[in-house]
Amino acid sequence: MTAAPAQRGVDAVRLLGADPAQRLPYRLLLTEAWSVAAYRPALPDPATLPDGNGQHVLVIPAFLATDLLAAGLRAFLRQCGFQPHRWGLGVNWGPTPRILDRLLRRLDLLTRDGPIGLVGVSMGGVLARNLAYERPSAVSHVVSICSPFRLPVPTTIGPLVRLCAPHYCGTTDLDRLRQPLPVPSTMICSRDDGIVAPAHCWTDQPGAKVVEVSGSHISICRNPAVLRTVVQELAGDIRGPGCAVAPSAAGRMPRSPATRL
Repeated sequence: MTAAPAQRGVDAVRLLGADPAQRLPYRLLLTEAWSVAAYRPALPDPATLPDGNGQHVLVIPAFLATDLLAAGLRAFLRQCGFQPHRWGLGVNWGPTPRILDRLLRRLDLLTRDGPIGLVGVSMGGVLARNLAYERPSAVSHVVSICSPFRLPVPTTIGPLVRLCAPHYCGTTDLDRLRQPLPVPSTMICSRDDGIVAPAHCWTDQPGAKVVEVSGSHISICRNPAVLRTVVQELAGDIRGPGCAVAPSAAGRMPRSPATRL
């Protein structure tokens, strides 16, 4: 994904597929909506988790979300000793030329003193992967949370994606998204995801770890298993070799990732 304002528009079929039968059933949106109001789990105790030792982390929000919806995730990272940063670009419309350009500038600003961790939620994880491709020396670890980078992806919000796709960067390298990252990565997916198909949120690749959790997509930033995983994976980069990542489950079907929580 390289910003090129002169070439706008991405074919929605490449993002979503051409077969309507492949989309997720819209009834899953009811569960997602219910979780917004009803899902209020107790958060993990930071004292039971590794300390972030001041590591800087850029948190990128989900599609159509702002920094506000990732505030709880950033607050928890701060409690665990990290220095989390907002993305600061308002609504995440997806890979528009403006967003790609400004997000790259944001990364360059935050990494003047060394590489940082990236945490991306849903579409934010897709953008985080792109940053790692563009600036591998600036990124220590990528954690993607329910991020659909195996395209085309079945989703219940296809109509919204179709509205935005004409404004996306026309030089977007969609095939690169599923390729191995040049940095350590952790891919978190939820078997209960009602927004994107979980099988499209991870792929086997060297130096990567796949973690499957339960819980809805919209409330995933409040999910205790997700919070624990994010902290443990980012802190692994501090604790030394052999602690950060484990290989994903090579050869397994998409519904059987390496670790299930």
